[in-house]
Amino acid sequence: MLVSSRRVPRQALLAVLLGLCGISPQPFHARAEAAPQWREQYREPAARLIGEAVGSTFAWQRLSILTDSIGNRLSGTPQLERAIQWAVEEMTRDGLENVHTEKAMVPRWVRGNEGAEIIEPVHRPMVMLGLGGSIGTPPEGVQAQLLTVQSFEELDGRAAQIRGKIVLFNVPFTNYGDTVRFRSAGPSRAGALGAVAMLVRSVGPPGLRLPHTGALSYADGQPKIPAAAVTT
Repeated sequence: MLVSSRRVPRQALLAVLLGLCGISPQPFHARAEAAPQWREQYREPAARLIGEAVGSTFAWQRLSILTDSIGNRLSGTPQLERAIQWAVEEMTRDGLENVHTEKAMVPRWVRGNEGAEIIEPVHRPMVMLGLGGSIGTPPEGVQAQLLTVQSFEELDGRAAQIRGKIVLFNVPFTNYGDTVRFRSAGPSRAGALGAVAMLVRSVGPPGLRLPHTGALSYADGQPKIPAAAVTT
């Protein structure tokens, strides 16, 4: 975990965040009329910070180093340690005060070798990614018939057909909040009915052969089954 500080008024940082996030709980003229006087002293530094943020490619260049040169940074991985060390060096070079690291114990999930394929009626390898936190399959893998559903209601309505099957949630993407629940809760919902594994259509706009992974959430007291995302 990385910690640093700088002598910037807390209210000024809040003003920057509100500006960047577009938070506007009431019309501008109403906010201007009701604005307390203490805000005035922070308008100039807030405007200066916002101007600096949008007036150069500094942040974009920093981000490109983090994502393109270091890559994914799952907890407990060498990439995360490299990213932390890089951040410490850069923040120290920037003149931030009290830059230091602190020990933090976090869960670690390791992605192993993975794959999926259609066996019948024609053999075809599939583009897939295991979901974060998924348990692994036995060494020989899992082979079973596929049962496709498009909602939790359809899953429950076909409960008698689920046992021993691989369940695929083929749910068209509408928005992230509505669709991601099949990825996070789907494994436990299918496992509770006797499914041996779960697949979910990648949660995002059509990406053809681009799989989109993310974390699942196993429910307490329910069987844990392997789970993966497949492409649209």
